[in-house]
Amino acid sequence: MKLVLKIILLTLLNFNTASIFAQDDEWKLKKDDDGIIVYSRKDKISGNIEFKATSIYKTSVGALLKVFYDIEGYTRWMADVKVSKVLKKVDSTEHYLYMETEVPWPLKNRDITFYQNIIRTGRSVKITLEGKPNYIAHKEGIIRIEYAKGYWEFIPLPNNKVKVIYQLGADPGLNIPDWILNLFIVDGPFETLRNLKGLVEP
Repeated sequence: MKLVLKIILLTLLNFNTASIFAQDDEWKLKKDDDGIIVYSRKDKISGNIEFKATSIYKTSVGALLKVFYDIEGYTRWMADVKVSKVLKKVDSTEHYLYMETEVPWPLKNRDITFYQNIIRTGRSVKITLEGKPNYIAHKEGIIRIEYAKGYWEFIPLPNNKVKVIYQLGADPGLNIPDWILNLFIVDGPFETLRNLKGLVEP
C-alpha cells in the first residue's frame, strides 16, 4: 500500500512540475490583426524575452530572399532600426552584420552584432540569427544587446503563397518599462511583418 501511495505521489509531483515548465514556455497571444499574429513568452529563470510573429504573404521565397540580401536596406522595413550594415561577408549565405535600434528617450539606443546564416531545406528557407556581442567594440552611448538568438523561416504554400515566421529571443539590457518592452516584443515584430509584406506582395 505504501509503495502504491509513493508511486501516486511521485506521479503527481512530476505532473505538477511538467505543468509549471509548460506554463513558463507557453506562447501567449499578444496581437492578431491584419493577417499578422504575434506571440510572446518569458524565460522565468534567465528573464530573457522571446517573440514569434507569423503571417502569410502572396509572394515567393525568392522575392523574400531578395529583400534579406539587401542588409543595408533593413532600415526601410525593420521597425525602429536606425542602422544596418554588413561587418563581414563570409560567403553568399553567411554574414556578420550590425544593427542599431532606436529606443524612446530617455533610454539609450540598443545595438547588436549578428551572425546570419541562410539555410535552404527543399523549397523552404531558414535564416538563423545568433548574437555575437563582442564581435566589434562597444559604442559609447549605446547599450549592446548581450544575448539574442532567433530565425526567419519561409515556407512555400499552395497558390503562390509563403508562410513567414519571425522568432527572436533577446535580453534588451537593464530594466526597461513594460510599455517599451512591448515595443520590442509586440509592436516591433508586427510593424516589421507589415512593412515586409508591403515590399514583397504585388
